[in-house]
Amino acid sequence: MAATNKPTREKLAEYLADPNKFDCGIAIFNSNVMTKAYDIKKGRFCPPVRVSLFGKGWDKLFDDAEKAVSQPSEQPTSSSTSSEPSKLHFTIDIDQFPAFEPLLLDLSSTKKLTVDNRLYIKQCTGKDYLSVKVNMHQPAKQNPESFLSKRISLVAPVTKENITPKSSSMRILSGSTVAFCNKIPRSSQIRYMHFSSDGLLNLSVDNWSSFTICLVDENSAHGEEKDVKLKEGEINYGSIVKLLDRATCFWLPRMRIMNEIKGVIPLDQIIDQKKRVCELQKSALQSLDNRYMSNQGNEIKKIYVTALNDVMDEIEPSEKWAIMSIDETKYRFYEAMGPVSDPVTPVPTIIGIKPKKTANSDGTPITLVEFTGSNFRKDHNIWFGLHELIQHSNEPNCITCVLPTYDEVLRPREVSFSKTDSELNYPVTITRNDGVIYGTSYYFLYNVGDGSCCAAMVNPLTEFIDPTRLRRI
Repeated sequence: MAATNKPTREKLAEYLADPNKFDCGIAIFNSNVMTKAYDIKKGRFCPPVRVSLFGKGWDKLFDDAEKAVSQPSEQPTSSSTSSEPSKLHFTIDIDQFPAFEPLLLDLSSTKKLTVDNRLYIKQCTGKDYLSVKVNMHQPAKQNPESFLSKRISLVAPVTKENITPKSSSMRILSGSTVAFCNKIPRSSQIRYMHFSSDGLLNLSVDNWSSFTICLVDENSAHGEEKDVKLKEGEINYGSIVKLLDRATCFWLPRMRIMNEIKGVIPLDQIIDQKKRVCELQKSALQSLDNRYMSNQGNEIKKIYVTALNDVMDEIEPSEKWAIMSIDETKYRFYEAMGPVSDPVTPVPTIIGIKPKKTANSDGTPITLVEFTGSNFRKDHNIWFGLHELIQHSNEPNCITCVLPTYDEVLRPREVSFSKTDSELNYPVTITRNDGVIYGTSYYFLYNVGDGSCCAAMVNPLTEFIDPTRLRRI
C-alpha cells in the first residue's frame, strides 16, 4: 500500500466544482448476452466491443506519459517488451482467457473512441459468462491497470419459442440501452444501426450506436414532440417507443416495435400488447404512418410493405431487426495529489446505498449508511460533498459509515452544491489515501427544511437530456 498522501479538502472542492475537467474516464460498451454457436470455431462479439475515453484529465495523462517516455530510462528493456508501444496505450482481452494475446486498441490523445472487431471466444470453452478486460499501460508503471466490463452471459441460441416467463434477464425495459442489427440472407456481414458524425442514421459493418429505448405514454402519442411523456416498465410488442442516440442525444421519431412470425406482422398486437420484447429476437420497427424501417444497401429507409389483409403485413429480411441489450461500464479516476506509484485499479464501485438504524454496543441508537459494491479497500474514504464520513466497518464488498446530519454535511462551504425542490444534492465521492479521487454517479439528498435524507443516482431515462435530474433509490 502506498504512502499516505490523502486528497486535501481544497483539492476535492476543486474537483467537485467541475469533475469533467479532471476526470480520466473509461467506458466499455458490450452486449450483456452472447450466443453460443456450436457449429463454428470462433464466436465474435455482436455487436463488437466499443471503448471510449471521456473527461479532460486524459489530456494531462497523455502529456505526462509523453514526458516520461522522453526521459532516459535506467531500467533494461527486455526483448519481450521491446515490441510494446512505449507511450501510454491500451489493450483488450478476455478476463477468463489469460492465454489469449491482448490486442492493441486504437486509442490515443486524439482518438478517444474505438470499436474492436477482432475479439472472439472459442465456443468449446463451456463457460457460462465472461468479462472483457481493457488494460491501460503507462510508461511509468511496471504493470498494466485493468478495467473489467460487466459480465456477459453465454446462452444457447435464442428463439421466440424458448423465451419463458422466467427469462426476466432477457426482457427489454424502458430506459435500458439497446443496439439493433440486420443481416440479409446470403450476406456474410451483419449491419448495425449507426448515427454517423454528420447526424445521419445509416448502417455500418464496423461501428454501431447505442440507444436508450423508452416507452411512450400513449395518451400523449398524438401531441407535439415536446409533450411526449415517457414511462417505465417492460416493453411489449405493439408498444410505442422512442429511441435516443446516446452519442448525439438525438431522438428518433416515435415508432412501434412489432413482433414478426416467419415474415408476417400480426397487426392485432397494436391493441393486445401482451407479448414481451426480449433481446436477440428479431422484430420490426414500424413508424406511426405504418411504414417500416428497412435495410436498403447501406442506408436505412422507411418503406411500405405488402399488406396480406387488414390484420397482417408481410415483411422481407431487410425489415427484420435483432435487438440487443447493451451494458455500459464506466470508471472515473483522478490522481489529485500527483501521479501515484500504485495502480489506480481495481476501481472501487458502488452499486447500492441504504441507510439503516441500529445501536452501539452500549445500546445507544445510531443511524448508519451502508454502501454495497466491489473493490473497497481499507484506505478508501467516502465523502458526501466535502464532508468525510466516519467509517463503522470496511469490507471488500461493503463499507458502513455513520450517517451525518444535515448540519454536519452543510458545514464545509467551499463548493455550492445543486439545490432542487428544497433539497441539497451532495455528490458521493470515494478517495484513496495516496491521493486518488474516484467520482461516482450517486448523490445523497438532504431536505433543507426537516433535515431528512435519502440516496439518489443519475436517472438513466433522462441522463442525456438532463444529467442533473436524479432518481431516488
